[in-house]
Amino acid sequence: MKLRILISQLCFILFLYSGFGFSQSLVSINLDSVIICPIVTSSDVMPNFNEPECKKKHARQIDPQNTALWVKATINVPNHMVKDTQPKSVYISGKASSKVYFNGHYLGSNGSPNAIPNLEQVGKIDAMFYVPAKLVKPNTNELIVKMSSHHGFLTLSAPLNFIGFGIYSDPTYFIHRNLSVSIVPLGALLLGAVYFFVASFSPRKRANNLLFLLMTSFASLQLFAEISRALFSYPYPLQDVRLLLIVSLSFLFGMCLLSFVILKLEKKKTYWWILSGASLSLTTVWLSPGFDPKTALAILVPSLICASLLTIQALTTKSKEWVTYAIVFVFSSLTIILTLTTFHDVLFYYIITTVLIFLFILQAKKLNKEQKDKEAEQALVTKLQLKLKQNQQQTKPNVIKINSAGKLELITSDKVVFCKAAGDYVEINLKDHTQRLFTGSLKELEATLPNTFLRVHRSYLVNVDCIRSLNTKSSQQTEKSSAGFLQLHDVMEVPVSRRIMPTVRNYIKQS
Repeated sequence: MKLRILISQLCFILFLYSGFGFSQSLVSINLDSVIICPIVTSSDVMPNFNEPECKKKHARQIDPQNTALWVKATINVPNHMVKDTQPKSVYISGKASSKVYFNGHYLGSNGSPNAIPNLEQVGKIDAMFYVPAKLVKPNTNELIVKMSSHHGFLTLSAPLNFIGFGIYSDPTYFIHRNLSVSIVPLGALLLGAVYFFVASFSPRKRANNLLFLLMTSFASLQLFAEISRALFSYPYPLQDVRLLLIVSLSFLFGMCLLSFVILKLEKKKTYWWILSGASLSLTTVWLSPGFDPKTALAILVPSLICASLLTIQALTTKSKEWVTYAIVFVFSSLTIILTLTTFHDVLFYYIITTVLIFLFILQAKKLNKEQKDKEAEQALVTKLQLKLKQNQQQTKPNVIKINSAGKLELITSDKVVFCKAAGDYVEINLKDHTQRLFTGSLKELEATLPNTFLRVHRSYLVNVDCIRSLNTKSSQQTEKSSAGFLQLHDVMEVPVSRRIMPTVRNYIKQS
């Protein structure tokens, strides 16, 4: 029991002095010398704190939820803060309406606390109460607070975050100080959400893109909900809504993470795995006390399941890809465990953002490899189709009809080496070195020929079966606009234009 109290005190102190960065600007009340008196009537009379019902307790035990309390505490104000000419204030952060007295003088109220729920006026989650300089004493100062909290629908284990004294400022200032470092992961997550929103319209890997879109969106909304307290001071009942929203978004993120891994592993009974993980996560979150652990566990449980499944897959397959995925999830799980008892406004989201970036990089590398494999496969298919066309031409060639000297002549396409545009005619060059004139354009002739004829120049069509080689220089022609020349059947040559040269090279490689 003593160890448990010691740990809780340490966590409270860490929150006070590290979580918000209070060490320089705020001084906490003395945590272990707080006197708490319950209020049973609507009377506003302050007790003398010697009544039997008044108990000396630790600051963590201040709990005004569904009741009303008088709280008496002391604050040790250092000399340098007393001498500082800046205005001072009492700062109360937590789920309660409050009325504050400092060294016997009334400072003001945040809402209107009352023992009767209907008579309480709701206060803000964070409030500052100005303290005149003449009231501040060196060393020990007395703080008395009347508080109540009837309007929330959650019962929190620690409804009050901080009570202390410091430099007067906007109530959100001390939370706002960590806002700048939260902008980096928020910007990265929003950018990722936009990218995956656009990518989700593509049919390729649509399921993965949608999951990444949901994960980046949920993480962005969760981080925004976290930093919203730094943007404006809201009525304390909204704190319950904010906490539920953060935990819900954390759970949804974890389920998307688990779904991504289950789909990637191609597990049988996919829905059974996802529903089992969701049930385990919900049970763990429900049984866990405190909303910070709930938030972490909502992602930790799916992360541990993913790490276990990926580790088994890596050990079974010895695949470098699965080893990398396993390392990412083992690392993320360990970091969440190590930060389980701390607040997750900054570090937690850097971890989430880093994990998403790693997953995106691994996914991009996988897609790139699949794209290259697909292109290689398509090249093989194209090559096979070309061979089939060539075989088809040899077994059943197309027939070209030519009107010459009043008679109709039929020429099969397998006898043609190349065709050259010549004004209103097309000069057809045959394997026997004879020529025929086709009445019409090269484009019209191209439409009647099989796919084994390739346009290599604006004026030339070539039968790919007759290609012998591709050269950069010609021994016969002086075509200056050509990037190269095709050596054809029986030393015949045709020029290749610069624009079409890449297509010709690729065609020759495939054939």
